[in-house]
Amino acid sequence: MLRARRSFYFVLVICAGLLVLLMSLRARLTRPIIFPAPNMKLMPQLDRGELIKVAAERTVFGYYAPGGKKLIVFFHGNGEVMGSMQDLANVMQRAGFSVLMAEYPGYGFAAQQEVSESNIYHDAAALLRHMREAHGHDAADTVLWGFSLGTGVATEMAAQKLGSRLILMAPLTSAGDAAEHHFFALARWLVVDQFDNKAKAAKIDMPVLIVHGESDTVLPASMGKELAATFPRAQFISLARADHNDLFTYFDAGLWQRLIRFAQGQ
Repeated sequence: MLRARRSFYFVLVICAGLLVLLMSLRARLTRPIIFPAPNMKLMPQLDRGELIKVAAERTVFGYYAPGGKKLIVFFHGNGEVMGSMQDLANVMQRAGFSVLMAEYPGYGFAAQQEVSESNIYHDAAALLRHMREAHGHDAADTVLWGFSLGTGVATEMAAQKLGSRLILMAPLTSAGDAAEHHFFALARWLVVDQFDNKAKAAKIDMPVLIVHGESDTVLPASMGKELAATFPRAQFISLARADHNDLFTYFDAGLWQRLIRFAQGQ
């Protein structure tokens, strides 16, 4: 009986030790999955555009092209770089907006820097402060536009009141929810970088426009619908045949006009 009890406690201690080890390695285990940064730099090519560098905790990179008083800030997905948003930025610049594409630490021009949720938030906020100080784009004139993981960055900037309108394309409720969706329930507890849009949404009292593909196989449309029901002032647009990475190919002229009017504050 005593031997069996000792064996039980031994196994319990081993299991507890393994759990502690696993939790300590969460960042190493999950960040390569959450942040699969492509090994490339992609310099956008927009009218009067320029690469900008902001001295902050790290050197922060972005690409700015003037076009009007209102500024649209683009936050890309986890498998992209800032230049991946060029086509969207080009359309909006031609519609009369200034545009800014944000580079994340660990990506593209900032590839040598450490990527994490907090580092991304810190650098994005530094870029937005630079836009106000150097180019006169204050929060009232700033529209925050995120795609996929970038919706987590855009939502955090909205929570920090660094913009006045929020556009979310194929958003996630949280990275933990996405991990559970793709793997298993306990996978959510391994995720260090949560990008928890759902927890922030109810406190963000600004106009929000959400576009999600009904056939999204990466972040299901139910996530976008859940967020639309949580933000106090959200509109939801469903694109019937769109998946995740082809979402923008389903934007027709009517949807573009709706996006432009929304960004203009109409």
